[in-house]
Amino acid sequence: MIYAVGGCGGTCVLSYPKGKLVGELAYDGYADCSDGNGDVFIPTQAEVVEFAHGGTTPIATYTVPYTPPVGWSVDLQSGNLAVVNAGFVAVFPAGSKNPISYNTLLNAQYCGYDNVGNLFVDGFDGSKWGLSELPEGGSTFEKLTLDQSVGQPGQVQWDGQYLSYESQESGRPTISRLSISGSTATVVGQTRLKRVPRALRLSWIYQGSVVAPYVVNGPASKDIGIWKYPKGTSTKRIMQFGDFNKKPFIFNGVTVSVGPSR
Repeated sequence: MIYAVGGCGGTCVLSYPKGKLVGELAYDGYADCSDGNGDVFIPTQAEVVEFAHGGTTPIATYTVPYTPPVGWSVDLQSGNLAVVNAGFVAVFPAGSKNPISYNTLLNAQYCGYDNVGNLFVDGFDGSKWGLSELPEGGSTFEKLTLDQSVGQPGQVQWDGQYLSYESQESGRPTISRLSISGSTATVVGQTRLKRVPRALRLSWIYQGSVVAPYVVNGPASKDIGIWKYPKGTSTKRIMQFGDFNKKPFIFNGVTVSVGPSR
C-alpha cells in the first residue's frame, strides 16, 4: 500500500502499484515511513503514531523531545526509530518509548538508515548542504565530505545498494546514489525523474521503483508518480483520490507498506 501524507483529511491509503484509493487516516505530517513488518509511522505536532499494515487504529505513539518532528527512519536490522528535528535526532530503541538524543552537527532535515544500522542525516551546514553519520553502535555523529553538490536536502534512504539522497531543489529534482567510505560520500550516479517539471516531495524507493508526490503547477502537489529506479522512466501517474479530489490538499511525502508474509 502507498501511504501519502497531506491528503484525504490526513493520509490517503492507496493500493500499490495501481494507486486506487482504499482508505484514509486522520493523521497528517511532513512525511511518513514504514518498517520491515509493514508498520507505518506518521507524525503529528508532538509525537509519531504507529499503525500496523492496513490498520486504522494506532498501535503505538512516541512522544518526541523536539517538535514538530520533520524526518524519521526505522532501522530494519534493530527496529530502532530515529526522529529528526533541527540539529538533533531522537533514537527510540526497539520497544522503548524513551529516546536517546544526539547532536547531528547540522541543521538537520531528514534521516535514513543503511543496511547495517548506520544512521545518516542531511541538512544545512551554515550556508551549504551537508551530510553526517552516526555509525552503528556509535555515540556521536561525524560530518561527511561530499565530493560534489547534491542539491537541497530531501529524503535519505538505503536503496538496496547505495545511500540515496533526494534533492528537493526546484527545477532540477534528482536522486543521488552515494557510496560511503570513511568520512567521504562519493556520488556514483544520479537519477532525474522524467516528467517532473518543478519539484519533488519526499519519495520512497521500493524494489526497483521510486514513488513520490510532485509539483506540477504552483505550490500544490496533488499528483503521485511511480518511476523505474534508477532509470527514472515514468510508469504510473496517480491523479484520482475519490471525493477528496474536490478538496484542496498538498501531499508532503509517501511510503510503501508491505505486510509480513504469511
